[in-house]
Amino acid sequence: MPFYRYMCKQCGSIFKLLQENGNGSPAVCPNCGSQATRRLLPRIGVIYKGSGYYTTDYRSKSKEKTTPTSKAEE
Repeated sequence: MPFYRYMCKQCGSIFKLLQENGNGSPAVCPNCGSQATRRLLPRIGVIYKGSGYYTTDYRSKSKEKTTPTSKAEE
């Protein structure tokens, strides 16, 4: 069973509830007891690793393309 985050529309408090998927019972605010609640979107953190992404996203300095110089150019 996953945790869901809710926000109370009456008092503004944010709380978590452990509920089954598809449970249609309304969430009750533990702070004020109101049933006027709204389920919040889950927070997801994404970190892109590996090749194939934009050059400005999490790219280390050691992997930057450098132009090799030969001794013939000097």
